[in-house]
Amino acid sequence: MKPWLVWTVGLALVVAAWGVVQLTPDEDIATTPFVVPAAIGEEAVLSTFTVTATDARLGEAAVARGWEAEGTWLVVDLEVTGRGQERDALLRSAASLKATFVVDGLTYRASERPSSLINAEPLVDIPRVGSLAFELPPEMVGQTGTLRIFGDLDTRLAQVAEVPIDLAALDAQPEVELLRDGWAAR
Repeated sequence: MKPWLVWTVGLALVVAAWGVVQLTPDEDIATTPFVVPAAIGEEAVLSTFTVTATDARLGEAAVARGWEAEGTWLVVDLEVTGRGQERDALLRSAASLKATFVVDGLTYRASERPSSLINAEPLVDIPRVGSLAFELPPEMVGQTGTLRIFGDLDTRLAQVAEVPIDLAALDAQPEVELLRDGWAAR
């Protein structure tokens, strides 16, 4: 075999190996959740339920049926409906509603202190309404964050609804009240 041909084939193999390395996805991509984007007022369809963030409010205190707390509170009103068939819902473990708010690289969990939709189990074809409350540091008020709603704490390869919320665009009220959890009027 001619030396120039050996060098050409060798160089081609090195370039091909470099291309394979560049095209190989990161390890994280194997467990990244599937994002379902939605805006305030838009429905996000996940595998086990649908969810719509109907409103977002910012306040200096949060109130819910005898419970009250001062601080910087983001209250998001939701409508949630389970998907699928009732027999399937009985066979699989119920997905309970979980939510976080991500702003400036920090993640805040929805508060479990007030009565809210957190940990609620969406029922098949029965829409429910309620609120989620997030206590935030005051310095986060001028920023934009992302509400993440999902059905299981382990979000690897799961669907996650993401709703952007511009905190600077919300008018801070002295007090924000959480919706009473209940059936949605249709």
